[in-house]
Amino acid sequence: MIGRIPIVDIRPLVDCGRRPAKAVVGETFTVSATIFREGHDAVNANVVLVDPRGQKGPWTPMRLIAPGTDRWAAEVTPTVEGAWTYQIEAWSDPITTWRDAASKKIPAGVDVELMLEEGALLLHRAARGVPRGS
Repeated sequence: MIGRIPIVDIRPLVDCGRRPAKAVVGETFTVSATIFREGHDAVNANVVLVDPRGQKGPWTPMRLIAPGTDRWAAEVTPTVEGAWTYQIEAWSDPITTWRDAASKKIPAGVDVELMLEEGALLLHRAARGVPRGS
């Protein structure tokens, strides 16, 4: 089953998206959205700027701006004149999910061995994805 992470109420948005938002070269502006998923798993997100030539980058990490609201934001800055666009990427974050559960269960003495084993498996899986020499 593929998980689903809705991204809604994206801003800046002008006239329900019918007109482009505008900024001046070098002007930092905030991109925000409500990002959530069903269940207790953590999510994470980036804003990806796309320059006038269609080149993606930089990827700017978003931050949760008010716990419990599912509202995320990041500040981005266009560097050249032209029609820029942006995209928001969101994904499930299993390491943050594990860290949150472990920070509660381990001090309470609940499922300590299981939590440590799950953490080791997650880190091993993550390490396999890191290029050699990094």
